[in-house]
Amino acid sequence: MQNHLTAPRLATVQRFFDSRSSTDLMGSYSWCQAVAAALLPILGDFEVSLRNALHRSLSQFYASTDSAPWMLPISGPVHAGAPVPKTPHSMSSIDKKEIEKIIDRRSKRGRAVGHDDIVAALSFGFWEQLVNGLGRASHPNGLQARALTLAFPAAPAGTIYASQQFRERIVRLLRAVRDVRNRIGHHDAIWAIPEFDMQGYPGFIPRRPRHTLISTRLFASRIAWLASWIDPAVGNHIQRSDHWDCLQRLLSRHALATYRRRGGRAGSYDAVIEGSDTLGHIGTFHF
Repeated sequence: MQNHLTAPRLATVQRFFDSRSSTDLMGSYSWCQAVAAALLPILGDFEVSLRNALHRSLSQFYASTDSAPWMLPISGPVHAGAPVPKTPHSMSSIDKKEIEKIIDRRSKRGRAVGHDDIVAALSFGFWEQLVNGLGRASHPNGLQARALTLAFPAAPAGTIYASQQFRERIVRLLRAVRDVRNRIGHHDAIWAIPEFDMQGYPGFIPRRPRHTLISTRLFASRIAWLASWIDPAVGNHIQRSDHWDCLQRLLSRHALATYRRRGGRAGSYDAVIEGSDTLGHIGTFHF
C-alpha cells in the first residue's frame, strides 16, 4: 500500500508520529483512518439534525408548517404539494446555484424534485452560510430570532437569538465542525484537529500524538454539546451510540500503540477491544 501513497503524505505522518519502521508508519496511518471512520457517523447525526432543524424553522416562519419550499422560486421543475411561501428566502447567488444544480441533476435522471430532496442534498457549507446570512437587511423583520429560536431551542440560558453575536457564534462553531468534516472527506490531517472553545474560536493545534487523543475527545464532546442545542435527545443519542463507544476506545494510548505495533492489519480494532495486545509495548512508541 505504501507504494500507492505519496511520499510527502507519508512523510507528514512519519514526522508527526515519529514512526521508526514501515509497520509503525502504516499502523499510525491506519489508526487515523479508524478515528476518521468513527467520527463520520457522529458528524452525520449532527449534520442531519442541523439541516432538518433549520429547514423546519424556516418552513414554520414562511409557511407555518414543518416542511415547505422556503428556498423557492428557483428554476427547474419542482414537485408541488406543499404550502408555498408568499416571500422566498433571500439567498446569495452561490446558494441559489447550489440548489439549481441539485434540481438539474435529479431532473436529468428523470426524477421528481421535491423540496425535501433539495434539503437532503445541500452541502454542510450551505447551512453554515444560511445561518450567516440571517442578518441580511433584506429579510423580513424577526426572521433571525424566530428561525434560530426554533432551530436551537435548547441553546445556553440567556441566549439572545436576535443578536449578531449569537449568529456569529453559531457560524464559528459550524465552521470548526466543517473543517473536521472536510479533513475526513479529503483524507487530510485528522491528527491535527484544532481545538476550539465554546464560542467557536480556534485554539491549540496538536503537536504530538498524545495531544491528538485529547483534542479529538474534546472535538467529539463539542459535537454532542452543540447537537444538544437542537435537542438534548440528539446529544444523548450521539453519546450512547456504538460509534461514540468505538471512538472513545480508539482515543487511547493503548489503541494507538496497538495499531502501530500491528501495522494496522486486520484485527487491530479487535485487539484494542481485547485489551491485551500491547501491554508492555506502549512505552516503545513516542507519544
